[in-house]
Amino acid sequence: MSNSWEQHRVLIAGGTHGFGLVLAKILSRSGASVMVLGRSAEGVREALVQCEAEAHAAGYSKNQVQGITADLSHAGEGNRAVAQCLEKLGGCDSFFFCVGQSSRSVILKLAPHEIRSSLDANLMTAVEITQAVADSVCRAHGHLVFIGSLAGKFVTPAMGNYAIGKSALASFVEAVRLETEPRGGHVLLVSPGPIQRNPVHEATLPSIHRYDDQVARHDLPDSVGQPGGGASVRLLDAEKLAHEVLFSCRQYHQELVRPKKAMLLAGLIEWFPSWGRKILNRYTSQKG
Repeated sequence: MSNSWEQHRVLIAGGTHGFGLVLAKILSRSGASVMVLGRSAEGVREALVQCEAEAHAAGYSKNQVQGITADLSHAGEGNRAVAQCLEKLGGCDSFFFCVGQSSRSVILKLAPHEIRSSLDANLMTAVEITQAVADSVCRAHGHLVFIGSLAGKFVTPAMGNYAIGKSALASFVEAVRLETEPRGGHVLLVSPGPIQRNPVHEATLPSIHRYDDQVARHDLPDSVGQPGGGASVRLLDAEKLAHEVLFSCRQYHQELVRPKKAMLLAGLIEWFPSWGRKILNRYTSQKG
């Protein structure tokens, strides 16, 4: 990876765990000034330790890594987080949004408040912080990067509520693109399939079985509790995907879809809806 990120000031929402943390570590060892944002103070501290180690190993100062605790589902937290970033880093050149919440359900039996919860978790958490950071990123001719999901492109069995949230995020991102790109900002929407977890930490993550209660409550096949709702798709390597995201930033791509065959399938469904959905059903048919 080139040094194009050296001294680049970056705010990563959701940068304390999962794919957001992978991005934060790579950017830290690439010389960027990174602020990671997470809901848990303990999670922020643990992420800082890992990012500082990456920066130090690459010959950069540990002081280039900062952290902030904020809950973006609460009004005012996005504004506060951006204000802290501007104060501590002296500005914000790029923003990465890596926040979201998946679920499993039967949409016709789902309470309306649960659908609102999906919109709150996957869309509304992005709104205030994006509005707050956009001016700084546009002035820097930087990047606004949003980690969506294939669920924003395909509606598959038991994943409808998650698809509602992520497709809403995708529409929001397109609206942001229309307003920021004429002002110099670059907007990238990333739509990945399920990402492989770090096997070293997997046993300690309480989220491994996070869908068990939902699967049981909705009387769904056990398979839909698996990553991707049990779809027949290979798990993505987080490190490789992160490098692809950063490469897409440097190339000013508007969208990154992984795996690649999903992008082809999305186009097929757009042009040949019935045929495309038949192919999609082959990958997502449920098994007990």
